[in-house]
Amino acid sequence: MQVVGLDIGYSNLKLAFGWAGTKPELRVLPAMAAPVEHVAVQLDGTSRASPTGIPVQVDGQKWMAGVRPTRVSGWSRALHASYADSDAYRALVLGALTLVNAPRIDRLVTGLPVSQAVDVKQRESLRARLLGRHATGIGVVEVAEVRVIAQPVGTFVDALVQGDDALISVISEGTVLILDVGFFSVDWAVLVQGDLRRTATGTSLEAMSVVIETAAGLIGADGSGQPPVAVIERALAEGRMSILYQGRRVDLLPALQQASTGTARIALEELRQDLRREQTAVDRILVTGGGSAWFMPLVSDLFEPVPVEIPRDPVTANARGYFVYGGR
Repeated sequence: MQVVGLDIGYSNLKLAFGWAGTKPELRVLPAMAAPVEHVAVQLDGTSRASPTGIPVQVDGQKWMAGVRPTRVSGWSRALHASYADSDAYRALVLGALTLVNAPRIDRLVTGLPVSQAVDVKQRESLRARLLGRHATGIGVVEVAEVRVIAQPVGTFVDALVQGDDALISVISEGTVLILDVGFFSVDWAVLVQGDLRRTATGTSLEAMSVVIETAAGLIGADGSGQPPVAVIERALAEGRMSILYQGRRVDLLPALQQASTGTARIALEELRQDLRREQTAVDRILVTGGGSAWFMPLVSDLFEPVPVEIPRDPVTANARGYFVYGGR
């Protein structure tokens, strides 16, 4: 059975695919898609995104999916709750199906932010859009079955597979808080003895996009100008802690640390208000997502002495979990 775990965020597209029961192939691409006329070209007129971007068509219009935000101009990325309904999201789905390179996908599993995943209409709407036949650059791809779950559940399933005996014991007997720090939102879910507590799930918009925007403002506070968010985002994606801006090398770390502390505090206070309604204490916290490293210090401080862990490769944790979920 060909299974695809698809995690389309606001910053990265994460993909885990292969035959059920085997080790999946993993891919990570920028979650940026735009009509080709908005993608940077070289002097000879060829698209600079061609080696890494994926050409697709949305309603007959040529798009490029999986390109860096810095290569796109005159086009705004979709940063809103209706992201999954957007043409950009459709382009990224088609790009992902192209990468899988299979004429038929037996089961595709993806996720929605917790606040949307609990809404049956939103889940079914996304499921219906992903189901069926899709025209891609490799031909028509048929998606036979689609499952839509809450995003943090992917990390939970991945932890069951990757975790040691001690972690699995806590998951099966105790209370686990999963915190998914994404670009647009921070999602959380509480599982008690493996069961999802719907009353202790939630979403905050105080996420990495806010951290980066705040950091850019802090860097420009001395009057030297505010660097573009896309430039900082690319540096973080490439593991760089400095950028070249206006001909000078700018250290990102001080501004990012200050910005992440303030942003994380707001998001975590919303989370703690949710937890106060639960009649159980948290035994373990899993922090996942692309922004996990920036939220981790404050999570550890606020929830001490509860053990806090970051999964191996937190960026792809949800996609890996979706793949395992789809294979069972």
